[in-house]
Amino acid sequence: MAQVKFLVFADLHHYPGVFCTDARRRLKELFARAEKEKVDFAVSLGDFNHSVGTFPELIEDLKESPVPVYHVMGNHDTDGAALDEVLKAYNMPAEYYYKDICGFRFIMLDTNYYKHHGGITHFQYRNYFDFPNSREFLPDEELEFLDNALMSSPYPCVLFSHASLERRAKGGAGLVNQSVVRQLIRKANDAGKKVMLSCNGHHHRDNIRILDNVVYFDVNSASFDWLNAPHSLFPEELRNAYELADHQAIFTDALSAVVTLDSDGLVKIEGSKSDFLHGITREMSGNQECDGAGRPCVAEVQSAMFRLL
Repeated sequence: MAQVKFLVFADLHHYPGVFCTDARRRLKELFARAEKEKVDFAVSLGDFNHSVGTFPELIEDLKESPVPVYHVMGNHDTDGAALDEVLKAYNMPAEYYYKDICGFRFIMLDTNYYKHHGGITHFQYRNYFDFPNSREFLPDEELEFLDNALMSSPYPCVLFSHASLERRAKGGAGLVNQSVVRQLIRKANDAGKKVMLSCNGHHHRDNIRILDNVVYFDVNSASFDWLNAPHSLFPEELRNAYELADHQAIFTDALSAVVTLDSDGLVKIEGSKSDFLHGITREMSGNQECDGAGRPCVAEVQSAMFRLL
């Protein structure tokens, strides 16, 4: 029986002077948990660093990790840098790729494409902002890659992505062509190429949903929730130090999950809990309690355990 253990986190959002995240301190907390739990590797689910050229210190900090750190691309990772520059900084072989580790296949997807009249374009320098209804999309080439990666795998599979593969709600975001992706997952599972788990970030929410005997894990942000309507509840010193602090509900500690899988179908998620910085919650800010998918903002990642058939 094969078994693997990994740490997963999302949306660290290193953006000094703009977001209050204290990302370097949080990354150290994540490394400490990875070392304590003796995981095989760690995965960042995107939105790790807003500009790798302007803020290279977090990339340097990756060298201190006690385990390999693998990345998926987030929509904000290329806001201030070219795609090729980010791939190099994150040591990613391509926008999407897979790794075979400890008897499992881990497939890293790139959900950062948008459709337009001229075709399909990858996110870069915030070019996707004008396409809110056709962004977070997998092009045909990536769908073919996913199909081949699943069907050729001799191992159980895990999917990692930034945008969700299971939700698409008004204002709730998620992958535009997720139904096609889930069809490929069902095809693979019908053929015995077991997909056990799909982890995503992006939405800054904590949620677990089982569809077609696959665990879909919406991993909460390691740092904060974004608020559409600004507030003025933080101390003036903090608000003056960070341009967009008024749009944040900030978690005090870095959130993450340690996931253990075995080839007999075990999916064990050990989450983490924090609280809100200065006690400022989403509800206190005057924003709606839930996002467009009906998921509330909480300062935790839940724990759960399943045995898939």
